[in-house]
Amino acid sequence: MKAYLSVPMIANRALERAQLMAKAIRESGYEISSPWVLGPIEHQGPSAVNVFRRDTEGAERCDVLVADVTEPSIGVGMEIMAAYKAGRRIILVGKRGKVTSRMLAHMDRKETVEYDRDEEAYEGLRRILGRGEKPI
Repeated sequence: MKAYLSVPMIANRALERAQLMAKAIRESGYEISSPWVLGPIEHQGPSAVNVFRRDTEGAERCDVLVADVTEPSIGVGMEIMAAYKAGRRIILVGKRGKVTSRMLAHMDRKETVEYDRDEEAYEGLRRILGRGEKPI
């Protein structure tokens, strides 16, 4: 089963937290369908990769979308919407007590992981990914 990891890439990037989240996803038996979020930021010309198509189609085709919503990101919001409209399982990961979008707060069919320390995001994801549909 495939998990799409959605994290801020340009502004508000938290690569260490993204790597912890990826570790939790992999250890739960999922394949990460968005490995580019864990490497260097792409600096290719606009024609090299159609980021809009790649990311929306990835979010629409995954089994579960795991999104870091700790800090605002337009791209993460768009990926969440694409997954939501496609009927995918959505897990939102955010820092406890931090204000997030009201749109996300009112979204149905979401699961949430709250954390104080980044390590707790890992632990929460391991717990929540163990529930629901299990990977084969």
